[in-house]
Amino acid sequence: MKVDVLFQGFPGRMTRGYMSWSSIVYVEHAGHKILFDTGGMGERNELPKRFAEHGLRIDDIDILVLSHFHHDHVMNFDYFRNARILLHEKEAAWVLSNPDDWPQPKYLFPVLQGTGRLEQIRKDEEILPGIQTLLSPGHTPGCMSLVLRDRDMPTTVLAGDAVKNITELATGQVGMSLDNAESAKTIRRIREIAEIVVPGHDRILQVTPDKIIATTSCHEVITVPQGVLDVAAPKQIELVIQPTSMAIQ
Repeated sequence: MKVDVLFQGFPGRMTRGYMSWSSIVYVEHAGHKILFDTGGMGERNELPKRFAEHGLRIDDIDILVLSHFHHDHVMNFDYFRNARILLHEKEAAWVLSNPDDWPQPKYLFPVLQGTGRLEQIRKDEEILPGIQTLLSPGHTPGCMSLVLRDRDMPTTVLAGDAVKNITELATGQVGMSLDNAESAKTIRRIREIAEIVVPGHDRILQVTPDKIIATTSCHEVITVPQGVLDVAAPKQIELVIQPTSMAIQ
């Protein structure tokens, strides 16, 4: 099984609001090419380039898994014209109930339905050998993770925003959840299952008996156009979060 994090999520917010930089993960297994989440508008121009850099073609994706229906995870689903699109039925029902939830792009759901390729997941199921969906409620009612099991890799959970960052995985205490108690239950379950967690908005996380280890760094660069801060050249501002660890509480 091949697992490649095309975009790593970034934890943080600005004075003007959330960054909304989420993880996008490619999985190749049993002759299928799967994408877990599609990012937001900020990734729309970069996504085809990132695919090309990794030697991939967007049209080759045949299964698209949407962890939940928030803008920073689903905005680019229309790129994937040949893919079955998997969303949990509890998430679809929640969207159709017209909730007061600002991150939800409600206007996109009819477009998603109109593709004729939306498949609603009704229970935890193995969509391919070694790849299982996992209902992970809390952040939203129908949040869905993917559990990846293969003899050549540690058991890995692609968590979406069921686990947004290292602090949530270590403590069970979450920010921005519709149901904090459900989120805590989901996080405990993911900790029991996973050796590796790819969260929605942080580094790759390793689960040990007593702590969570961020095994990678986060590195993003903001480029300010030439002349705004430096007359001679564009100015680059680096955002870096180094590998860290946190005790499980």
